[in-house]
Amino acid sequence: MDKANTSRLMSGYFLYESGRAMYFVLMTWFLYQWTGDALYTGLFVSFGFLPGLFSNIIFGVLVDRSNRKKLAVLAGIISIICLVLLTGAFWGGIEHPWLMISAHMIMQTAGSLFRPSLQALVAEVFARDALPKIFSWSGSATISGSLAGAAAGGLLAGIVSVEMGLFFVVLLYIGATATIQMIRYEPIEERSHHNSSSFWMEIKEGFIYVHQNRMLYGLFVMLMLGQLTFHTTLGFLSVYTSAHLNQPALVYGMLDSTFSIGGIFAGLIGTWWWAKCQNRIGVWSLLLTASGLAIVSFTTLTPVAFLGFLFIGMGTSFVRALLQSVQQMATDSRFHGRMSSLRMLCNQTSVVVTGPVFGVLASSHGASAVFLCLLIPVTGGVIWAHFQSQQPGFKQITKSA
Repeated sequence: MDKANTSRLMSGYFLYESGRAMYFVLMTWFLYQWTGDALYTGLFVSFGFLPGLFSNIIFGVLVDRSNRKKLAVLAGIISIICLVLLTGAFWGGIEHPWLMISAHMIMQTAGSLFRPSLQALVAEVFARDALPKIFSWSGSATISGSLAGAAAGGLLAGIVSVEMGLFFVVLLYIGATATIQMIRYEPIEERSHHNSSSFWMEIKEGFIYVHQNRMLYGLFVMLMLGQLTFHTTLGFLSVYTSAHLNQPALVYGMLDSTFSIGGIFAGLIGTWWWAKCQNRIGVWSLLLTASGLAIVSFTTLTPVAFLGFLFIGMGTSFVRALLQSVQQMATDSRFHGRMSSLRMLCNQTSVVVTGPVFGVLASSHGASAVFLCLLIPVTGGVIWAHFQSQQPGFKQITKSA
């Protein structure tokens, strides 16, 4: 295993996620404080993923046809430019909820290019048998970054202006982009002959590949539930903290950090969890997520809420990191980009559809009702994961790894 590339990859994940978490905490907190309406929070979360419904399929083919490191760096540069313009708008006194939502749409679109590019790059740079360990480590680095960024964002939201907070976010994105640029990478020349194929034909080949590998459907469903719970929790945590627990921005940052701590712990024990659960890894991970959702749905006590968000962080991280490893191991290298983007298409569609609904629900019944509603599909996912665990291909991959 290349130690230099590993450290650069982990640093890139850490810095990028630190910037993303700090940005998200600042935006969702100030948005709710300015508007006092949870509907805008739901629209912020939902509309952010709306462009991904159209771009993900195209990005998947681009990743499979192009230099994956260059695409990840390009996505980082787009994010930096957007953040600089948003900071300038706030400094100029131009603040409006729809300005923040529009900027978030651009940031999420750039993220839709960054993530599959980097994930496909990982699958190409590192050996196949090292992928579970690399993805587990990268999950820890990602959520460590989220922990640091969320804690810092919660602190900054209480003591500085939004434009000053965004200045620190820009610095983190610059660091992440520069670190990814330093990864040593030799593009596999075998992919060059695919460039002669029609762009739209390659999109069609991606859908055909999924249809021929039915196990991917089950993985996409479980990963979708993990991402839906993850993004909805992050999106409505500010409303939950302010309106349900009646706590300030500092507690919001601490709750977000606890959510991230659960993810870090999940990353540290990921290989052990995989070895213990094997083919039932999806079942137990979703059960842990469901228990956390149940806790935060029914409690009004802040210490108990911390425990609930810790469980949600652990469960969603097990789903997102380990089942993603299963997907990468079950996918031919020629289709890594397209399968990553199709997975993200499923994830983002679920958030786009549910975001406004959850926003209305939080406005009328409180943020706790959002987590209670999330408990329904996650419980269904546990049943789905049980049937998935009986598939021979799933058993073979989870046992051999």
